[in-house]
Amino acid sequence: MTAPLAPLALMAAVTCLWGTSSALLAVLAAPTTAGLVALGGAVTLLVLARLCGERPWAAFRARPGLYLKLGGLETANLALYVAALRIGPLPVVVALHLAAPVLIITAALVRGRRAPSVPVLLELMLVAAAIWLVTGRHAAGRDAGAAIAGCLLALGSAACVAALVSLIVRAAGPNHTITSAGLQLLVAGAASSPLLAFDPPRPTVAAELAAVGALLLGPGFALYWQALRWLDAATASIVGLNEAVVAALVGTVCTETRLTAATAAAGVLILLAVGLEQRSAPRRRVPP
Repeated sequence: MTAPLAPLALMAAVTCLWGTSSALLAVLAAPTTAGLVALGGAVTLLVLARLCGERPWAAFRARPGLYLKLGGLETANLALYVAALRIGPLPVVVALHLAAPVLIITAALVRGRRAPSVPVLLELMLVAAAIWLVTGRHAAGRDAGAAIAGCLLALGSAACVAALVSLIVRAAGPNHTITSAGLQLLVAGAASSPLLAFDPPRPTVAAELAAVGALLLGPGFALYWQALRWLDAATASIVGLNEAVVAALVGTVCTETRLTAATAAAGVLILLAVGLEQRSAPRRRVPP
């Protein structure tokens, strides 16, 4: 069945918000300051939750263990993602960050929960080719290690996203999704705050990071959940691949680096791998 146009437009807006935030974080953030972005997004979501009649504090008291786990995973996710954005090729880092479905299906293969198939093997080959393409371009330069490290950090971030999705599937209910995401970001921001003592940002940078979370990350989550009321997992994920494209385009404007053919091609390979998984996997609704 064809998805309604309004949810597709919402999902496209989400990818623009998150892609822009990724490009800005590559310029502004450091792993020690990622918590400021989470706190900015948490404020937006929790205020929105209260306006919608939800009760965040009551939700936290009802299931503190769940939100502490979600916040812990989000803390690791943000730190790894921001570190990858700082040192790795922007389009490929964002694309690898979106490769959580590929990691989930790989884990299922290892555990024997899914049989090997041509699409799955092709996905893994595409990811490997993308990493080789990006790192191979720097093989003779001093930044080869940075390119490899950026890709590995992005895969670590994707693993955190996969763990978050798996935890939500097992434990979270369909109600109060805005509250849940707000509390997840709030715990992550609080857990990351002590790191600010090691590398305190300038007041202007701190305000900019909080603004990225409040104006881009948080609203993106809110629109995402609205879109998922009508879209299934495959459709939402395929449209979501636009995030890497937006990040690459905004990154060419915000940074002095150019979008090279090798980097763009590697990003396309990663997006193909994720899109192939979404098309070959059973169609299921994205967990709230």
